[in-house]
Amino acid sequence: MLSRFEETGRLARQQCLDLGLVGPWRGASGVERDVRYDFSSGFYALVHIPMAVWNTGDVFARAYVRWLEIQRSTAFLRDQLPSLPEGPVHSACGAPQPNRLVVSLAESWRGEICHVAVDRWARAICTLQSRGSVLPQRTGLALAMRDGQISGTSRLCNKSFNLSYCGA
Repeated sequence: MLSRFEETGRLARQQCLDLGLVGPWRGASGVERDVRYDFSSGFYALVHIPMAVWNTGDVFARAYVRWLEIQRSTAFLRDQLPSLPEGPVHSACGAPQPNRLVVSLAESWRGEICHVAVDRWARAICTLQSRGSVLPQRTGLALAMRDGQISGTSRLCNKSFNLSYCGA
């Protein structure tokens, strides 16, 4: 299995940066970026999950980074659950204010998700733009499959990118 995964479907660090890849694909090419670190707020401003990064950019690296994420997230939850504060888990945020721009970033299991909302009149969002984590990965998948064999490389690369066809 390792002989099929290693050096198959490589994406160099610079290609990853140029394409704007996110999530495990970004981490598999050695890029240390994560919304929970770069824009930390709330709980993530106080406590960080160790970033999952590998540097070979191949099918193995994408699988390994996912495994690291699972291990580190599980350890993080086990460590933090005993110290959860008392009190409500939800509180009202008040009435929306007119003429506001709101940007929301979240790190999902496929990478960052961005939502932008514009509220021109109180209680009426007039513009909502959303960018999922799958869109930047499509070109990365095409580059990773370049010069590979259709019978082997394309299937391995496709599954290692795990793109959501309906998520775009």
